[in-house]
Amino acid sequence: MCGINGIFDDAARRAGVTPSAHDISAMNQALVHRGPDGGGVHLGPGIALGHRRLSIIDLSDAGTQPMYNEDGSLALVFNGEIYNYLELIPELVAAGHVFRSRSDSEVILHAYEEWGEACVQRFNGMWAFALWDARRQRLFLSRDRLGVKPLCYLQQGGRLFFSSEPAGIRAVVPVNRADGGKLHAYLAFGYRTNDGRTLFEGIHELPPAHNAVVDGEGLRVRRYWQLPEERVEVGAEEAAHTLRELLTDAVRLRFRSDVPVALLQSGGLDSSVICSIVNDEIEAGRLAMTRVAGYTAVHPGHPYDESDAVRALMATCPRVDSIELQPSGQALADRLPEFIRQMQEPMASATSYAHWCLMQAIHAEGIKVVINGQGSDEALAGYGRYIVGYRLLDLLARAPGEALSEAHAMRARMGYGWAFLAAQTAKAWLGREAASQWRARFAEGGGRVLDPSWTRDNPAALPQVPGRLSDGNLDRHLRTQLLDYGFNQILHYEDQSSMSQSVEIRSPFIDYRLMELAFSLPLQRLFSDGVTKRVLREAFAKRLPPVIADNHRKLGFATPFEDWSAQPGFRAFVGDLVSSESFRTRRLWDARRLARKLLDPDSARRGFPVWRFVNAELWMRQHGITDV
Repeated sequence: MCGINGIFDDAARRAGVTPSAHDISAMNQALVHRGPDGGGVHLGPGIALGHRRLSIIDLSDAGTQPMYNEDGSLALVFNGEIYNYLELIPELVAAGHVFRSRSDSEVILHAYEEWGEACVQRFNGMWAFALWDARRQRLFLSRDRLGVKPLCYLQQGGRLFFSSEPAGIRAVVPVNRADGGKLHAYLAFGYRTNDGRTLFEGIHELPPAHNAVVDGEGLRVRRYWQLPEERVEVGAEEAAHTLRELLTDAVRLRFRSDVPVALLQSGGLDSSVICSIVNDEIEAGRLAMTRVAGYTAVHPGHPYDESDAVRALMATCPRVDSIELQPSGQALADRLPEFIRQMQEPMASATSYAHWCLMQAIHAEGIKVVINGQGSDEALAGYGRYIVGYRLLDLLARAPGEALSEAHAMRARMGYGWAFLAAQTAKAWLGREAASQWRARFAEGGGRVLDPSWTRDNPAALPQVPGRLSDGNLDRHLRTQLLDYGFNQILHYEDQSSMSQSVEIRSPFIDYRLMELAFSLPLQRLFSDGVTKRVLREAFAKRLPPVIADNHRKLGFATPFEDWSAQPGFRAFVGDLVSSESFRTRRLWDARRLARKLLDPDSARRGFPVWRFVNAELWMRQHGITDV
């Protein structure tokens, strides 16, 4: 896990001139937090590559980057992990390739030599890498299938700057304008949609599952992977068995590391399944360790504290040492500016702040790698409150009699009332954009404090997901949630939060094989009879405590921001913020109306997005953004 940077300058390439060594060094310096264990640069006519290293696999100097092939015609900078690198090495050796290290980075070089751009289809992992091909005079860029690892870029004339973070680009190119449409989507709706744009105008992201080639003809982007289009009928036992085998293998692969690996543990189903697999694999001698630490964020006294569930799980996992950490909002006002500086873009909720605090505590423990349960909800139909409407809408279209039976099951297992189920079904029928507009205007109210002329001039581009009185609504929702909406947002804050503390996160559920399985299974294997993530529960029902396996009320990684925002220190902080000249002179909002909302200590409790507006103002200040 590392940070990568680069500059491609076509005019300089044609003239045989090397880009500025000072610039690529400045870009590297901006990403030291991602790679505190060393750095390096490659310079050549028209090309500069930079790397900051977080040593996890092959800690020796042989793993240093930029890394080269035997004759030096290929130069690589790589951020991520190729988990199946050990399986690929024998095939590449048999083809005549010679390895000089034990690193997964070198596998990329030889795989590209052997299979060209198609090499990425052989990889199981998370990655963003850049490979300079001196013979073909072109730059090859790639990002993993789900976009776990970031890769952003900016084009300026015949030059292309790329980096793991906006900070790398902004170290050498002045970028001080906001992308108005992205800022509108964030403030009004809380979205960071996966459309290739960032909140910085001009800085783009290479989309997940895409490669790019940069040469004298410009930038060309191509998709190399997509989810299965069809769901195939399969029995419950077969589905559960296949999922159990794939997930266990995904966990084993993600324990490949030359430094200790720990767990991020909650009382939820997903991380508990991972924890039980790890414990059982250790006991069976299939993981090269005897114990592992499991870190849990707890909030004593709050209704969403999951301490009891975690302790019930740990009673069945003797190989896991449970460590409880308590993120606090006591210093929120003092720490928020530094949090926003490190995250680089405003975050959707205080969950990201609690995650950042957790990463700081884990870094202080000397841990470099943690494993979490991210990705299951999006692929296997979790987050019940958000999907019940789509399930009911599908049944109303296909089998109305079954819809009533399903609604009864939802009430019994998930605790939802008739009014809530009806509202969620109406929301699903309205479609994602219309429902978001309604929420912004009436439920939260963030849309009502934005300036109408600014809103009109900066429309939020939201992916269209219309509801239909026909089958397929739940399937479309799951796909767009994974590919367009929420998942990108989660991966973004997790990467920024963890890497700001030099910690790598690995997620077995994001293994592309599991994603392909999830989107090929019939929907009734995922959600039916009021049971979300049904196939996962069936696969591990005999292994987990009932308090976890039978809990159908998804909590998520919740934080008590409503309580934090009412504390005196935060109230004073907000008072100073709304009285500042920068806040009062912004064009994008009605400052007086917004100030009244932010100064009301109960606004967050009533649902107003206090967090988003405070984040946005601090972000604009820190980055000198004055065009809004």
